[in-house]
Amino acid sequence: MEAASCCLPHSAAEVSIPTTIVSLEASSSASPLLSTKQVQIALDESEQQLFATLVATVATFENGEIQVPNRPHSRLEVRVAGGWVRDKLLGLQTHDVDVAVDSLTGVEFAKLVQAYLKKYSQEDLAGKMGVISANPAQSKHLETATMKVCGVEVDFCNLRAQEIYQEHSRIPIVRFGIPLEDAQRRDFTVNALFYNLRSKCVEDWTRSGLNDLIAGKLVTPLEPVQTFRDDPLRVLRAIRFAVRYNFALDPALEAACMNQEIHTALHIKVSRERVGKELGGMLTGKGARPTIALDTIARLKLAGSVFCIPKVGEDNVSAVVGHVLGQAYGEQHHDSPQARHVREMGWEESRILLQLLPTVLEAHNKVAVQGASLMDLRLLPLAILLLPFRTLYYQDVKKTGKQFPVVQYVFREGIKFKNKDVQASTALQESVNQMAGFLTEIAVDEKQKDTPPVCRLDAGLLLRATKELWVTCLILATVLKVRQQQQGQDGVVERKIDWIQLCQSVYRTILDLGLDGCWKMKPLMDGKAVIQALNLPRGPEVGTYLDEQVRWMLMHPHGSREDCESHLLSIKRSLEGQSEEQNADNLGMSDGTGKTPSSPVNSSRKNPRHFSKKMHVESMDLA
Repeated sequence: MEAASCCLPHSAAEVSIPTTIVSLEASSSASPLLSTKQVQIALDESEQQLFATLVATVATFENGEIQVPNRPHSRLEVRVAGGWVRDKLLGLQTHDVDVAVDSLTGVEFAKLVQAYLKKYSQEDLAGKMGVISANPAQSKHLETATMKVCGVEVDFCNLRAQEIYQEHSRIPIVRFGIPLEDAQRRDFTVNALFYNLRSKCVEDWTRSGLNDLIAGKLVTPLEPVQTFRDDPLRVLRAIRFAVRYNFALDPALEAACMNQEIHTALHIKVSRERVGKELGGMLTGKGARPTIALDTIARLKLAGSVFCIPKVGEDNVSAVVGHVLGQAYGEQHHDSPQARHVREMGWEESRILLQLLPTVLEAHNKVAVQGASLMDLRLLPLAILLLPFRTLYYQDVKKTGKQFPVVQYVFREGIKFKNKDVQASTALQESVNQMAGFLTEIAVDEKQKDTPPVCRLDAGLLLRATKELWVTCLILATVLKVRQQQQGQDGVVERKIDWIQLCQSVYRTILDLGLDGCWKMKPLMDGKAVIQALNLPRGPEVGTYLDEQVRWMLMHPHGSREDCESHLLSIKRSLEGQSEEQNADNLGMSDGTGKTPSSPVNSSRKNPRHFSKKMHVESMDLA
């Protein structure tokens, strides 16, 4: 156990090591101690070894044993900064160590550590060093060295001061900062605490970091708009920290989050990759509560800047058409009052849908079966958020005549998620109406009101369309139906439907029917075998029979190849008989081309003929 003292500067002008120290004796207790007068930090073995190595490195530099080119040896203070200190004070496990030095750059000090270990250590305790360059245009202000030391991932940088910009230049002149300047330039007071390795003292240069940590408040060291202007991504970091740690957002900070200047800066100044990475941190990991995080984004009017509905003239977008909640969006200028109003309506509807999700999830978790397909808890809240925009499409100047879902653009260009996520999210939005219609058909069935039937064929085709996402799509459709019922638009007028209970019943019945995983079933016959068995020419007609084979296999899960082949042959004979009748009816008629009318079975596969009309129906247990 390593004990730490609490150091509080007397005033903003005080820049030397603070003199007000509250001593704390070492404790054998593993529980954290945090109060306005006392703090305690517990170091594990690897952290103790790391810090001892850094302190020894400082000593060899100060006495001249190891030198840095073009740097005279002098006093050097090394501090651990930010999240590591915050989490340690809260008694949380953390493995991200950010080291800040005051008279060397992070790269210089990292090389110094490497030199020390090479000269004095018999073990290979330092890994290869990587360098992350500064990029002020993207709000990345400091060059950072990253390296594994004593088994711990460490980032090294120097204390940060206010950048000085020369006229007509976007590249700042960077000088070494003092602790107070660095603390004030950080995002939040709870992240502006330092742990001084020499004094083993927690330093609170903002004089409010410890109090805010104890109170569970998120406050910026400087005026919030100034802090966010420095790096607009901090508005998303504020939401992530507030949700993950259950911190309250300071009212002034909330107001700054809703500032239009900051929204514009977030959209223009911060790379979409950084936005996507920050958003990803809200969706997964310890303490993540994605539904609350996304609701907060929408509440603070940040959704448009984060998810970026496509704009004509950007990224080859030539048009945005469709509607949101019944309001036409096409032919509206992106920044026109009408277009902004339609988008705001959509984001407000998103909040309502997000608030319905926890109840549906709780009910589903009660009936979820271990080993069955799982819902995607990362993509589901995003799908709920974007549900009002599922009927919005954009056109690309390079792909004339085609329209693409706006959701696809949002995931690919707005938040830069992986292609797998782009495809999955697009599939969810394209399938949710079909899944909702499936639920509606079951609900309005008049034959068995108490035990509404599930069509095995329809359910199987839906699962084959959504694959591993079918449970996610079912939950998404249930939220949609609950919302439509609130609006009197769920399509059922005879009686009120408990859509959540119906969702549970459909889920159980699909599992009972053995349909989970039906998208993995191997066809009894491939295309070549179908051609041989039915004596077919090559062409789209083969694909039509392959589709029919899938339907037959869904309705006859234990059927044999011979039975399937017999079924397809009977379909072929039936169609040939229909074709002969049609030719007889058209005998002596001409369409003016000299050709006889084509057989219906030769239609394009884009509009395949659904041969089978049989439906294998199972009843659901609603008890």
